Amino acid sequence: MTQDVLTAPGFTQITQASAEEVAARGDEPPWLRERRRAAWRLFEAMDFPDPSDEQWRRTDVRSMTFDAVRPLSASAPIAGASELPEALRSAWDEADAAAGRIVQHDSDVVHVELAEELRARGVILTDLHTAAREHPDLVRRYLSAAVPADEWKYVALNAALWSGGCFLYVPEGVTIDRPVHLSLVSASTSLGLFPHTVIVAEQGSSVSFIDEALSPDQAEPAFVSGAVEIFAGDGAQVAYYAVNRWGHHVYNFNTVRAILGRDSRVLALAAGVGGKVTKMRIDTRMAEPGASAQLLGITFGDRDQHFDYNTLQDHIGPHTTSDLQFKAAMAGASSMVWYGITRIEPTASASEANQTSRNLLLSEHAKAAPIPILEIEAFDVLKCSHGATAGPVDEDELFYLEARAIPRDVAEQMLVEGFFLDVIDRVPSERLRARLAQAVLTKAAGQGSRPDSASSLSFDEMLAAR
Repeated sequence: MTQDVLTAPGFTQITQASAEEVAARGDEPPWLRERRRAAWRLFEAMDFPDPSDEQWRRTDVRSMTFDAVRPLSASAPIAGASELPEALRSAWDEADAAAGRIVQHDSDVVHVELAEELRARGVILTDLHTAAREHPDLVRRYLSAAVPADEWKYVALNAALWSGGCFLYVPEGVTIDRPVHLSLVSASTSLGLFPHTVIVAEQGSSVSFIDEALSPDQAEPAFVSGAVEIFAGDGAQVAYYAVNRWGHHVYNFNTVRAILGRDSRVLALAAGVGGKVTKMRIDTRMAEPGASAQLLGITFGDRDQHFDYNTLQDHIGPHTTSDLQFKAAMAGASSMVWYGITRIEPTASASEANQTSRNLLLSEHAKAAPIPILEIEAFDVLKCSHGATAGPVDEDELFYLEARAIPRDVAEQMLVEGFFLDVIDRVPSERLRARLAQAVLTKAAGQGSRPDSASSLSFDEMLAAR
């Protein structure tokens, strides 16, 4: 068996030569090419996670096969939104008042823009290939520092094959008062995507980052293995919003990890409405005093969708705080797993943490398995709480609305939107709040017995009806 043949199950068209091809297309420096080779060797050597592991036993990755999946799309630069496939033009929202914008189409970044006043203050926004050539010291320092290649098999595959990618650097003391928007869009069939984002916010800086992925439904499966690394310096504030609008053919694996400095603030939101299978890990590491993290989740599943979230609120430094609020509504035969760990290390004195998972089951075949875990090793914790529920829409609330001449399917849709509202309201961007709510409403509209009337209910009408 030759060295460049992948021996692990699941793939037949991805080889070591694929990593070399990505590096050549990105004109990468030798040190980065060697990193890719090392990551490939890890991928070949590593087994899949033990299926009896609590964090993996509800998603059987060993049974998934992607024989037709290609590792790289044809290079086809796009100059503007008009050249995107029509179904994907919503990713390029000219009405968004973004401070910066980066668009990746399939395997390549095709558009980057950044406000000139921010560029003049030292802000860097570019694809990872360009960043590695033009800012090698920064990329060598941060790339794979938060999400190391040896974490598990598909993370190693991402480290070997990432393409396009995004690098955002915010210098000390710089506040970006409008969001930076990354759109990853794909319309190709049988494609493997390996997005990788690095966000560095230096001391006292502030930035909001919207990470939106979308594609139309396809007949053949697609594979995504992504990584997001967030570094918040002392006193920095970072808000990261991941919006999953993949087509129903996508198997999506993603790891998001934030490293927090002293008195820093990180908000991470995961909104999941797309994909066939989503396995997502979101970790916050609070090693310095005063660090604070918020983790928010919004998930709406239908048909046979499966969402599996692992979260970690890792309190290491003293006086650290974290709060997790995950909400899911599941219809059809969809399923949701949330396995969340709050860890209070012995050094995390006077820390405070909470985790809450609430789940609506909109059909008799839908499933939700929220599993909160507390690991408390400090003796002087201020507060550490958790809670989880799963159940149907409240019949008394439905009766109340139906008694006021509201059709049952519209009433259920209103209750679903209201169920998510307290999480959506914690998103500071008005446009993103509306987009998240509308994504939920669009899916909820198809669940009632009268989809014609349900689908006519807009976000603004829903707000007015409350």
